[in-house]
Amino acid sequence: MRYTKDQFKSHLKEVAVMAVFGLFFSLIFNDFNIKSIGISVMVWIVLSRGNGWLVELIDKRVSWVEEPVYRLVLGVVVMLSYTVIAFGLTLILTVWMFYGQEPLKTIQNIGLNNFLTAILITVIITMFLHGRAFYLEWKEALYREEKLKNETLKTKFESLRNQVNPHFLFNSLNVLSGLVYDDQDKAVQFIRKMSDVYRYVLDKREQEVVSLEDELNFFMNYSFLQKIRFGDNLRVQVIGEAEGMVPPVALQLLLENAIKHNTVSEAKPLTVDVVINEHEIKVSNNIQEKLSKDSTGIGLNNLRDRYAYLSDKSIAIKNDGQRFEVTIPLLKFDV
Repeated sequence: MRYTKDQFKSHLKEVAVMAVFGLFFSLIFNDFNIKSIGISVMVWIVLSRGNGWLVELIDKRVSWVEEPVYRLVLGVVVMLSYTVIAFGLTLILTVWMFYGQEPLKTIQNIGLNNFLTAILITVIITMFLHGRAFYLEWKEALYREEKLKNETLKTKFESLRNQVNPHFLFNSLNVLSGLVYDDQDKAVQFIRKMSDVYRYVLDKREQEVVSLEDELNFFMNYSFLQKIRFGDNLRVQVIGEAEGMVPPVALQLLLENAIKHNTVSEAKPLTVDVVINEHEIKVSNNIQEKLSKDSTGIGLNNLRDRYAYLSDKSIAIKNDGQRFEVTIPLLKFDV
């Protein structure tokens, strides 16, 4: 792998920092002597750069995230082993270079205190290098996990959004097919309104959210289509107003869900109330369940999953046996 200019600058900066550490270490623990300072600086540089290279090598083979204990133990063992060998060789060579003392005599004079000093230096370096490596890999792992999560949710959301259009068209054509034979004037009205409604669906299909105002206009057009079919047997009222965003076709889906699961007749009219406040929208209907339900199974699960993608808010469903109520959050995003 090519050694880049940025890597060179980073390593050069690291060497400079460790040289300063070596200088201060020598001034604190040794006499002010140029030669002793030189030895201390060399020891810090060799231990830091060597240990740094070992950390980079180990990180390529063992992950902090996947095997943290093994990574820690391996790092400590390898770095202590390197420290003992590298410290001994560096001390022998620098003493020979600065003082002219023969290597064999230096070996004889090296005591436990010298190696404890080297280990202390390594502990300081290790805390810095391992802490930095752990933080960077942990941060990278979080980034990868979040990116994967977002891509998965985005793919799932695209699939959910694509389900809305054919589902809506299928039900609209079912309504129209009945009207063509029963009342041609109403069929013409239905076709015009259906054109407006489906234009909205096509225009908003690529959007994750729409304004509540746009969604309500669409909802009222859709309600008009359903009232052509059911007449006074279907009663829809909208109470309140607010500003915010909702997933496209959310309110239509809830009205459609109420119609699919309940009887709508002169003897049993269906009442659907949409109550809006600053934070949420409640859509409720009286319960008069059909024996046979025309349901594709998308409905509420679709809406629940779309909210899971868009925010940490979720829909709430309440059924007391008399009325069925779905509460959807009104989303507000900072611009």
